[in-house]
Amino acid sequence: MFPKQRREKIVQILDEQGHATVEELAARFSVSVDSIRKDLGVLAKDGLCRREYGGAHRMEREGEPQRTSTARGDAATPVSPALSDSPAIADVNDDTILGDEGRRAVAARAYMEINDGDAIFLDISRTNIYLADIIAKGDKRLIVTTNMMDIPRRLSGNPKVTALLTGGVLNPQLTGFIGSASISLLEPLLFAKAFIGCNGCSVDDHSVMADSMDDGLVKEKVLHNASYCFLLADHAKFGIKNGYRFASINDFSAVITDEKDLGVLGKITSTGTPALCC
Repeated sequence: MFPKQRREKIVQILDEQGHATVEELAARFSVSVDSIRKDLGVLAKDGLCRREYGGAHRMEREGEPQRTSTARGDAATPVSPALSDSPAIADVNDDTILGDEGRRAVAARAYMEINDGDAIFLDISRTNIYLADIIAKGDKRLIVTTNMMDIPRRLSGNPKVTALLTGGVLNPQLTGFIGSASISLLEPLLFAKAFIGCNGCSVDDHSVMADSMDDGLVKEKVLHNASYCFLLADHAKFGIKNGYRFASINDFSAVITDEKDLGVLGKITSTGTPALCC
């Protein structure tokens, strides 16, 4: 299938489902996630979809009624445009709802590892957006450094949290700063704990992948600067081997996951790294 045909199909999928992730589109069309990201970038530029970290939403057409959600059996409620940038958006398909539930569970378990007074790092990850929302509602006094633009805004309402945003080269698709400039700015910063997301994780060869080399090198730098590093990996991340390998499972203090497969969990713990299940 030619890219133009694939993009037409992607628009149809978004119109029907309301939302799709990069991973599910890549699997559906048997292409790399990088190809799908390029497709979504072209479609967003042409006004045919609205990009978000990890996927895209359908573009509302003028004159269409406002879309509603009945997720989890709740009464239908309008989706506010002000909430359209949130990863918790209601207008999604069943697979996305399950994925978001997994990320929320991982974020809630990750919050249990944070102590009052910690200096922590949250990297570019949809799960870390959920973790930031939990921190914003909590009462722990923290210093939170991040390279993801959405996170400081979520933390701004909590006076007990000091939020620091790294600079560097902005990647608009990831909505965060990556590359050598970000690495240089991170050089003098030390963290009690770091919470690192991934593009995929293979329990067979223990590899942990990032979106790109620039993204992975930032994650690798944070791994070296943190006393304890936690890999945030919901069940959908296992078995995916796309992107840049930036670490091995045993480079982390623990893997926080909602994975229930005992075989997968056993392969994680066989590396000597505990799996913290939620």
